[in-house]
Amino acid sequence: MRQQTSRIDLRPAAYESITSATAKHLPLETGGILLGYHEDNRIVVTHALIINGEMATPSKYVRDDVLANKLLTSFLAQRADDDPTGYVGEWHSHPFPSRPSPTDVDALRETAKVSGGPVVLLVHVVGGPEPFVGLIAQRRRLRRVSTAEAPVISPTSRFGPLRLLPVGAVRGDGPVFISYRQSDGTAQAESLENLLRASGLVVWRDRTDLRPGTTTDRLEYALTGGLSAAVLIVTPEIVDSEIVRERELPRLLQLDADPAFSLCIANKVPRPDDDSKCDYDAADRLLRLSPARTLADKKQSNVLAKAGEIEIVRDLLMHRIEQRRPQIRAEDRAFTIRLQTRPTPFAIEADEEDLHLRVKAADSGRLPSQSGLEHLRRTLPLTSDAVYAAGARTVRIAGGAHLSIALAIGAALPETKIGVVEVLDLQEALWKSNAPADDPQESTVEIEVIQSGHGHETSGHGRVAIFVSLTPHPDRSSFERLLNDSSQTFDTTAVITISTKGRIDPREGARVGATIAQQIKQVSAIHGRAEVHLAFHGPYTMAVLLGRHLNTLRTVVYEWDGDHAEYPRYVPALVLEPGVSSGPITEVIL
Repeated sequence: MRQQTSRIDLRPAAYESITSATAKHLPLETGGILLGYHEDNRIVVTHALIINGEMATPSKYVRDDVLANKLLTSFLAQRADDDPTGYVGEWHSHPFPSRPSPTDVDALRETAKVSGGPVVLLVHVVGGPEPFVGLIAQRRRLRRVSTAEAPVISPTSRFGPLRLLPVGAVRGDGPVFISYRQSDGTAQAESLENLLRASGLVVWRDRTDLRPGTTTDRLEYALTGGLSAAVLIVTPEIVDSEIVRERELPRLLQLDADPAFSLCIANKVPRPDDDSKCDYDAADRLLRLSPARTLADKKQSNVLAKAGEIEIVRDLLMHRIEQRRPQIRAEDRAFTIRLQTRPTPFAIEADEEDLHLRVKAADSGRLPSQSGLEHLRRTLPLTSDAVYAAGARTVRIAGGAHLSIALAIGAALPETKIGVVEVLDLQEALWKSNAPADDPQESTVEIEVIQSGHGHETSGHGRVAIFVSLTPHPDRSSFERLLNDSSQTFDTTAVITISTKGRIDPREGARVGATIAQQIKQVSAIHGRAEVHLAFHGPYTMAVLLGRHLNTLRTVVYEWDGDHAEYPRYVPALVLEPGVSSGPITEVIL
């Protein structure tokens, strides 16, 4: 007596193929062929082939028989002679909760009539109480066919159930987690990481922060160890990311239930009818949450356009400020920024500082990277607005930076917007923008104006070159090369120095910075508000204070390149125009 087949076992590869294809084709039906073998009273489905149906609708799927035969032949040709894997049935999806239709059952019975054994019909039901409905049809005597529903055993997830979030899983000063599919999301993750870091937010990235060990364990530690926010990057191939779907997303949704946490969605899936607009239903569809609108009902940013990236940076910056502002106002403390442009950043830097501003370093050499300056150009207006919104009366900066970047940071915190700026040097001394009563008045600023004659062609508009050196014995050779190498004429040049025998006393910083700025403006004004080409040589603390006074000027800022093959030189790095809406950096030249 033939044993009745009564169960369908769905193996992981087949399960993943069916659920992935269903998500990709929603809201249309899709389907294909099941392959596997018979064992005792069950049919084991090991593989599922995807056979696209050109006439598919939300309620209809018609298999392309020619393509099906071609794919089936190709699959079987790759199997070993003793491999029992073969054709066991058909599958298709139902985008809405509905059982197999009479048409489905009739088609199954017709297939069973010409088959030598039991044949399976597997329907993947989206949003149903059970994800699969299985039918088994088998030919009997006199060409009769019996049909019976059979339980479908899906593979067990390799991820355990989510536990409750531990205390401290949401931390106001924690890093921003970036969740993405590596195959097609890495470039977007890299771009957002660099922009977020340049704006002052600490980022957790698998590339730099995932430690050796079991990946799922390390991810769990990162997701529950204290995050302030996250960015979920939705790309077409995220449908195949089990880690994002089964582990990262569930944890991020748990965290997002806490008002102190912020989950941003960066959507990079274009609409079929307009590739400049994103498909807002894609996130739920590809992450297999449909028909629920879990993510569609949240704010999504269209990162097909660069403006979408900036929208995310602005949202997360202001989220950080909203978390910090009550404490800053209650304690009447300074707003703190840690600034660095050289060491590699890591998530463990997240601490009590309000912002950690990091600019992507160059792969080699002394100069800042062109891409890092471009990130800073795009985010510095947001950072300036965020600092202002915090309501602190004093901003305190620590760390170190390339001098062009220090000047730009100062320009983003002008005296007309931010009350007092303090810069902490490596000796823990504060350089304040407001002159203290105990200024020793030991250093005086001197200017030497040199008439024009440098350069080769007339620029057509005013240009002045100014060298500021705050060392006891300034080396002018690099500045003279700047003048001689310039393709355009400078209306005049000037050298500003300081009369001191050693280091500038930090208590002199406010007075010295304001005096230097006043002299630069005077030189520019004499030549019709000429464009200033500034080569600065001095402590980064003074660069920040000087940058605060560069409003009303268009300043081309130079960096010293000591790695040049022939000789050290100054090279133009960026243009500062603090008064314009997109400033203070309006152009990156490096």
